[in-house]
Amino acid sequence: MKPGVKIEPYDKLLFMPVGRRYANVRSIGHKEERAVLSRLQQAVHRALPQFSYRELKDIKEFLHADCWRMPVPVTREEELYPQLMRPEMFLWQEHSAQRGLPIDESYFYGKIYSRLSAEGLHHHVSYVLKDYAFCAKLHRMKREYWLDQIYDAYSRHPFIELAKEKNHVVEAVEKMNRSSLLAVLKYPEDIAYWRHRVEIVMRPYRDIPAEWRWEMCTHEKELAVDGEALVCTCPVCEYAVKYHVDEERIELREEPIMERTVKRIATIERQLNEIAAQSMNVVEALRDVQDVKLRLNAFSGKLERLIWLKDRLDVEAPEVVGCYEQLKAVRLPEERVEPTLMSLSEVVLPDTKVLKAVQEWKTLEVSEAALDELIAEWTVLLEANQPKPDDVMVEVEGFQVTRAEVERVEAFLDETELTLTLHLLAQTLMGEPTNKVRTLGLHETAVFGMLGEWPEKYVVRAVKKLFKEKI
Repeated sequence: MKPGVKIEPYDKLLFMPVGRRYANVRSIGHKEERAVLSRLQQAVHRALPQFSYRELKDIKEFLHADCWRMPVPVTREEELYPQLMRPEMFLWQEHSAQRGLPIDESYFYGKIYSRLSAEGLHHHVSYVLKDYAFCAKLHRMKREYWLDQIYDAYSRHPFIELAKEKNHVVEAVEKMNRSSLLAVLKYPEDIAYWRHRVEIVMRPYRDIPAEWRWEMCTHEKELAVDGEALVCTCPVCEYAVKYHVDEERIELREEPIMERTVKRIATIERQLNEIAAQSMNVVEALRDVQDVKLRLNAFSGKLERLIWLKDRLDVEAPEVVGCYEQLKAVRLPEERVEPTLMSLSEVVLPDTKVLKAVQEWKTLEVSEAALDELIAEWTVLLEANQPKPDDVMVEVEGFQVTRAEVERVEAFLDETELTLTLHLLAQTLMGEPTNKVRTLGLHETAVFGMLGEWPEKYVVRAVKKLFKEKI
């Protein structure tokens, strides 16, 4: 903390040098400014009775002054700075005794106090001194103490406590609001009304960033003074709450009416349950899906193998394989599906067509022996279709390049650090020992002369077809 300077006869003013490289105030000599200071001193004297002895003592200790005084900023020209400085300039901060206080707009009040009327100056000084009394009170404890108080008060906020208690309902509502099931439940007008209510009910929950649910995030915080409250801001989450110090209470950015909020979260769950109860045909279809999925899961190993073989052979699969593949993407609750928000919100249905298809799937016969037989048949077919070294990859006017030759060239291209053009690669494959080929050492590679019997124009065409993406 930088000590201020006392100048007689202004016994209630503490002069502070502002502006870098200006460390000391020697005097205030201008006639007009002395008149302003006299008015300021009178305003301070007039404001004193509204403060307690403890408040004045706190301010004195806050400013490291020998007696109670109000800070007044002075520039290096020894002229009064037009605005009074905010107490945040000194709150939990140290300033060098060799340098003036920083001139930063955020540390000064907006009003030019010399232009105020006597009454206006009185009100302004009273306001400023209240801020000093509040900051002096805060300064008695370390910044970390107040952060702990804010963290604790946040977790005790009635809405945060409610949201934490009802988090399972909140998440279920959000899932259900995005669910494809809403398109098949009865009745469309009821669904539309429910979704409209969701937008209203969920607004305060959605206003809280994910990192603040349902305790404050762990990022570094900024603290700022707002009246007799502390504003705690997270720059990362771009979210802030206000802590009312005397009341030990948090104020959220969107402060809900708690009685209404408690009723609304219960109502939104009840309304969805009523909608679901009208759509038992959908619930029964979902139960059928559960049964079929459970039955097929007993053969999951063999069915997964068949899916793998099908994808590589590009063959038409029996219905049981297609059914299993579609049901893989379906997520269902572990318990029996019930016509409730909590149950239906656990359903993930990429395509509602399965609710109709399941009526046929219920009659599917699944045999372990039949699956084994199909796996054996497709495995033989896959082996017969495996690529062979002598497979022809490209043919140009009767000249052929085999798979083995292509793999040799690809291995060379992967290993070499040289940047090759199509023409240079063609020369290498033809075995032409040009100066460029010899300079780069390409005549010593394993692929040099591999297509030596080919006409040049055919080699260039083959290289374009096979290796254009590689070079």
